[in-house]
Amino acid sequence: MTLGAVALGSSTSVMGVGSGTGEAAEASDRNSRRALQSTIPSAADRNLEVDRRRLEVTLSRSAPRATSGTARRQPAWLAACDTAPQVLPDANGTVPDARLCELPDGFHLRGDAALAWSRLAATYAREFGEEPCMTDGYRDLATQRRLAAIKPGLAARPGTSNHGWGVAVDLCGGIEKFGTTQYEWMTDNAERLGWVNPSWARSGGSRPEPWHWEYAAATTGES
Repeated sequence: MTLGAVALGSSTSVMGVGSGTGEAAEASDRNSRRALQSTIPSAADRNLEVDRRRLEVTLSRSAPRATSGTARRQPAWLAACDTAPQVLPDANGTVPDARLCELPDGFHLRGDAALAWSRLAATYAREFGEEPCMTDGYRDLATQRRLAAIKPGLAARPGTSNHGWGVAVDLCGGIEKFGTTQYEWMTDNAERLGWVNPSWARSGGSRPEPWHWEYAAATTGES
């Protein structure tokens, strides 16, 4: 073999090796690009992610408002009460506690009256910083008889009082006096919230009692 042939053979061998190496590198690059592309989310995936994040933001903003709104509409103590308009089947002054709604201060009212009271109390509290003071709500027959004996001619005849149906309250904290800021606020606002100081109980009435208020939708008896 001549020297030229040896040189040619060597060159051919080197070129063959270089060509193989280049093809392997290109294949490796193609594989790397495919792997990289597989980790990049598609346009549809990106849109879904954007929608998910928007939904999370919407829920996080609306949930507190919904919760607080529900609390303002109906306080927790009303949850166990039947607040639908109703006429109790029991005789005046014999209504069992199970058919009445217990207020936070321990007094009882018929369910629909209690709902109206909660709205009045909340509105009053926004004006005065606290809910109205109450001294009496539902009054059983024994209590009616006792009051009639103590206040003859003033207390209602036993078995006829609106207290005996759970639809009347006696109030304090300033409301029990004519002319006070609290009483005047009640006369201006209570009726639209479902409560009235009946005509006989107002100043100049047959038996003035500024403290006595009745659920307007169910005033069927006396004081």
